[in-house]
Amino acid sequence: MERVKVGVIGAGLWGENHIAAYQGLPLANVIAVADPAPGRAQEIARKYDIPHWFEDYGELCALKDLHAVSIVTPESEHLGPVQQAARAGKHILVEKPMAHSASEVEQMIAEARASNVILMPGHLLRFEARYATIKQMLDQQELGSVVSIQARRNRTKENFKKYGRAHPVFAVAVHDIDLILWYAQARVRSVRGYHRSIQQGSVPDVFWGVIEFSDGMLGIIESTWLTPDAAGVFSNDSLQLITDKGIARLDLVDGGLSFWLERGLYIPDTAVAPQIHGRIGGSLAAELSYFLSCVISGQMPKIVTAEDALEGIRIAAALVESANKEQDVILSGS
Repeated sequence: MERVKVGVIGAGLWGENHIAAYQGLPLANVIAVADPAPGRAQEIARKYDIPHWFEDYGELCALKDLHAVSIVTPESEHLGPVQQAARAGKHILVEKPMAHSASEVEQMIAEARASNVILMPGHLLRFEARYATIKQMLDQQELGSVVSIQARRNRTKENFKKYGRAHPVFAVAVHDIDLILWYAQARVRSVRGYHRSIQQGSVPDVFWGVIEFSDGMLGIIESTWLTPDAAGVFSNDSLQLITDKGIARLDLVDGGLSFWLERGLYIPDTAVAPQIHGRIGGSLAAELSYFLSCVISGQMPKIVTAEDALEGIRIAAALVESANKEQDVILSGS
């Protein structure tokens, strides 16, 4: 079977993870990388033995033998590469969040449909074994009907300095919005958001949100960037799903593996993108493998779709609007 020839647009930390993960998959052949930072694409190309590198993503998209692209640019810079890749007939995986507005996601979907190419959002937690097992238990009716879902996704103060370019709803809570919608499978009636600025950055560093569904189900989201750096806990994440027949609990703080070192506590990633035996595995590799299988089979993704991401962005934007207005936002058509 011919391998899928892949290009990666955006060669930052997560873009490099995409490259490393693809190179560990037998179905992928990374042939190009693009990044606007002078010298960055060439540096990554040499490191990973990639034959083509560009500062202009348009040149990457123009490669005739390229089948698919991963778009791993900052979220505010997704629309242009998606449009160009779609018009060039390339299948597309675009990192989360797809955009900060529903209108941009709608434009992406329209471009992909017009060009008859795959457009898959990078919601990799749908491929993380523990989150996916909860979904499987729900689908098999072993858990009953959902009553409430509470999700926590907190990060360190240092990471707020690095990644606090976007409101926490879009930076990290978008993961939990997607999971809650995935589990609930119901229409959202209204949302209420609350945010605070403790560190006085350009965006809030504390967010709480409540999502009310048409059947009375509730989703509660907590996202802060206040974990002390010295604590050694990069991600303080959890999920609790309560149903009429039981409870599903997931606590990711410890992760089952920790190192108590002289420099402090170290909890390695063993689920999302762990590097083992020189290869990136975990849910990132599982997500990319699924994307490649869709490209090879010509089948549109079913585990996660662009329409799923569109609804998530719609809810995220409503939560930010609610927090700004300090009042409930009723979702039209719900």
